[in-house]
Amino acid sequence: MSTDSAFSYENLAATAKAAPSGTTAFHSTLVPLLKSWKTPLYSFNAEILDNALKSVDANTCSLVYLQITTDALKLASTAEHVELSLAALAHVSTKVDLYQLQACPRVMHHLALALKSIGMETQEHERICQLLLAMVEQINLQMISTRHSTKSKKGKAAKTKLESLGADSNRGVRITPLHIECLKQCLLARRRQLHLQTMQTVIQVRLDAFGSLTIETRARSFMEYHLYASMVCIGLDEFEWALQMLYLVFALPARHASTIQVAAYKRLLLLNLAVNGKKAKLPSFFAGSHLRVLENNAAGYVSLADMFTSKSMGQAMSKLQEMQATLESDENWGLVNRILHMMPRHFIKRVGSAYSSVGMQKLMDITGFAFCPLAAGDPFAELAQYIQNMNDPSVVLEQPAGTTTAKDAIVRFTDARATISAAEQRSSTDCIVNEQQWAMLVSEKAKELEELCQHLSKLDRHLALTKECVFIVKDQN
Repeated sequence: MSTDSAFSYENLAATAKAAPSGTTAFHSTLVPLLKSWKTPLYSFNAEILDNALKSVDANTCSLVYLQITTDALKLASTAEHVELSLAALAHVSTKVDLYQLQACPRVMHHLALALKSIGMETQEHERICQLLLAMVEQINLQMISTRHSTKSKKGKAAKTKLESLGADSNRGVRITPLHIECLKQCLLARRRQLHLQTMQTVIQVRLDAFGSLTIETRARSFMEYHLYASMVCIGLDEFEWALQMLYLVFALPARHASTIQVAAYKRLLLLNLAVNGKKAKLPSFFAGSHLRVLENNAAGYVSLADMFTSKSMGQAMSKLQEMQATLESDENWGLVNRILHMMPRHFIKRVGSAYSSVGMQKLMDITGFAFCPLAAGDPFAELAQYIQNMNDPSVVLEQPAGTTTAKDAIVRFTDARATISAAEQRSSTDCIVNEQQWAMLVSEKAKELEELCQHLSKLDRHLALTKECVFIVKDQN
């Protein structure tokens, strides 16, 4: 086994000791060396790597630890090598320093790639995710503590003490390649407990900016982070969080639409159908030419969203069956199964925009609930049970006197605000004390008026198509 003395671990360790973090030598000598680093080993050698790790003491730059461990992960060719490398990385994760990592983001980028490769070869995604979660949590804490720290000197030693952390204690956290790889490994592990830990450690932290990313991957990493974060949120049924993450995929200006945005747009259309029952709209600042590219690449999804909004449940189900192969190849069939349980809610509430009350038979005909997979047994009984499970005060199921079957029940649609007591409506938060609150109130009233006009317009069109209304108009003429 031959080595290159110009890039030996001994030289790296000596350079690290001669260039403490934060000094001019650190940025002028060690960082350039790591940016052009080439491993001196042609094959995995546990003894050399072990000696290299022992040769660096607590005062050595933590980037050295990460670089040596990254080399070990890249060279690992057996299960024993992988075990030794991951154990070394677990030890190194307690010595990671924020400023040193930001000084050379390529080290973290290469480490993330090495862990990705190990995960694909060993399929130990859960273990790698746990390891990354520990590292990410450590990095987040150091970012927070660095943001809220003050330094006081006593003699020659500098001592750092934490200030009291307030409500914004997690501000100052920046996303690194390790955060993004953690999300990927979490999704591959498919463990709900890991999803919960990742949600708390990676997704729910408030971010200041995206840092520690190599220049050529900054935009891609931004989009990947939000796409993978949305998938984790969907796995936890945190649909509102997922929608926020998906919309942020389209937040960056770009010369063209990317494949990541195409994948995100497909999921955004499906998820918005499940949550809001209508086609999703991208931010107004998103270029129209880019939107056309997305719609061309997701033509089936756009057609489904349009059909979901304007057609019955039976036609929407036919479109889903037609797209099953596409949805499975895009790995979106699991999301569709969630939509199927939420879809009838929107069709039922849509009937309330034209009717104040309707019989179960007519509601079944309008919504096409019989075509829904939930209507496996008696469709009327399943529909009645679904309405009760909605627990929506604006949709009330009533059983007329003298009837016992679900088919004879009546569904009444009311304004949900009418079910709120007067005492609840007169809360202290409703008091208007400044012009901003007046403006918000006026805006809300204008929105309500516009919705009322749209409702009346739909009602007029509906009445114009009924036989009774046509006969009345003829008699008047």
